[in-house]
Amino acid sequence: MNEQEYRRYPVGKQDFKQIREGGFVYVDKTRYVWEMANRFGDAIFLSRPRRFGKTLLCSTLKHYFLGHRDLFKGLAIDRLETEWAQHAVLHFDMSRAKRDTVDLVRQNVELQLSEYEQEYAVKNVFSSLGDRLQNLVTTAYRRSGRGVVLIFDEYDAPVLNVIDKPEAMAEIRSMFNELYGPVKSMYEQLRFVFITGITKFSQMSIFSSINNLKNISMNERMEAICGITARELEDNFGCDYEALGRRYGYDREQVAQALRERYDGYRFGAGLTEIYNPFSIVKAFSSQKLGDYWFDSATPQSLLKLLGNYDFTLANVEGGDMEEGDFNQPFDNFDTALPILYQSGYLTIKDHHLENHRDIYTLGIPNGEVHDGFYHTLMAHYLDGNTVRNTSLVRAVARAMRADDIDAALAAVQSYMAALPHHLSNKTERDFETILHVMFDAIGIDVDTEVKCATGRCDVVMRTRECIYVLELKIDGKATVDDALAQIDERNYLIPCWNDPRRKVKVGVALDRATRTIKAWKTVRE
Repeated sequence: MNEQEYRRYPVGKQDFKQIREGGFVYVDKTRYVWEMANRFGDAIFLSRPRRFGKTLLCSTLKHYFLGHRDLFKGLAIDRLETEWAQHAVLHFDMSRAKRDTVDLVRQNVELQLSEYEQEYAVKNVFSSLGDRLQNLVTTAYRRSGRGVVLIFDEYDAPVLNVIDKPEAMAEIRSMFNELYGPVKSMYEQLRFVFITGITKFSQMSIFSSINNLKNISMNERMEAICGITARELEDNFGCDYEALGRRYGYDREQVAQALRERYDGYRFGAGLTEIYNPFSIVKAFSSQKLGDYWFDSATPQSLLKLLGNYDFTLANVEGGDMEEGDFNQPFDNFDTALPILYQSGYLTIKDHHLENHRDIYTLGIPNGEVHDGFYHTLMAHYLDGNTVRNTSLVRAVARAMRADDIDAALAAVQSYMAALPHHLSNKTERDFETILHVMFDAIGIDVDTEVKCATGRCDVVMRTRECIYVLELKIDGKATVDDALAQIDERNYLIPCWNDPRRKVKVGVALDRATRTIKAWKTVRE
C-alpha cells in the first residue's frame, strides 16, 4: 500500500478527541478557537450551513476549556495558551433533539440534562428545563470555583425540523425559551457561552437573555473558522491529489481545478475568503470520487416547502446588490426566500464593495455541487420526482441546445410536460417560466426570467455560445405565437443584447392551461 491508502479521513467524525487520538486527518482550526475564546468576548453566536464543521468546532472548544492540553500538542493553540485552566463544560447537542413533537423534543433535552446531573451528582428537584440548567451551572461553579462554559450546538435544529409546521414550531420554540430564559441570571457564574446554528430566531429568549452576545458569523477575522481554505486544502490534502487524479486521468492542476469548481466558492464575509465545503472534501478524498456529497446528505424538503411561502422565482436567486440586512436576518423577519437560502448554504457571498460607506453584497450559488443538486431538486419539486424521466429530458434538451436547435429542445419540453402528473403546479405563466429556467439552467445554459428592460419585462432570455434566444410566453386566451413575436418587436426586447455578436433568435410560445404544456411555438432568426 502507498502512503495515501494509510491515511484516515474523518468521515462522520465530529469529536475532536476521537479525531486526534485516532490519527485522522485534522485541519487545524485551534487558532480561531483561542482567539474566539479570549479576544471576542464571553458570549458568541456563529451561523454556518449544515455539515460545515460547527459540531467539531464545539467539541474542540469543549476540550480546550476542559484543559486537555495533550490533545492540542503540535497545533496552533499550543503556542498561544499558557494557563490551560480547567472549567466545567455543559455541552448540549440540539441536533439530537430533532423530533416532530414538542413532547419528544423535551424528552431528549431532559435526557441531556440528566446526563450532566448524574456527572455532577445533582439531584433533580425542578420541573422547569431552565431551573434544571441553572441548578447545574450553580453546582458546577461552586465545585470548580471557575466560570462554567455553556455550549449549545445546532440550537435551532429542533425548530427548523418543523419549519413547515407552524403550530409545532411555536410549541418547540416556547419550550426552548423555557430552557434558555434563565441564562441571563447565571451570567456571573459563566466563563463562556457559545451558540451555533443555521439561522437566528429573534423571538428565542437565548438572544435576549445574553446582553453581550456577539454574532461573529460575518466577522472578517473569523470567515475561515469553519470549512477549508485553499491553503489548508493544499497543506492537509495535497498528498491525496495523485490518487484522486488517477481515477479521472487528471494531473495535479486538473484535480485542483475540479475541486475548486465542485466544492469551493463559499464566502462568509466582506473579506471574501474562499472556503471549500469540508464535508464534501473529506468524502471526495475518502471515496476517491467527485460526488455530490453535501447536497445528497439530506433532502431539503423543508426548504422547498418554505420556498412555497414566498414569492420565489429562480430569477431572483442570484445577482443584484443588497445590504447585509437583506439576507443575514433572523428567521422571524423573513419576507423573501433569500435569507434562508443564504443561511442554509444554497447561496453565498460572491462579491462585496462599499457604496457611500455602506457594505453592498452580491449573492450567488457557491459551486457546481450546489448548483447541480439545487436545480435537480427543483426539477423534482416543480416537475416530476421520476429521476430517470428527468435525466432523459435533460439529455435530450442538452443535445438540442448543443446544436442550437431550439425547436428540438422545445419539442422535448412539450412532450415531457404533457405527461406530468396533474397535481403539479404548472398552471400559470410564472410556473412555466420557472420550469423552463430549471430545465435549461440544469444543463448549464445561461438563462434569466422576467428580464427587465426600458420598455417592459421579457419572459425568458437564454444565451448559448452561438445564439441569444428571447422567448415571450402567452397562456390561453386569444393570444397567438405571432402576438408573442410582435410583443418582442414592439417592446424592443432585443435592443439590450444588440451589440452582442451572437445570433439573435426570437421565440413566441403559446401555452395551454388545460393540457398544461406548450401548445405551439414559432422561431424567427434575425
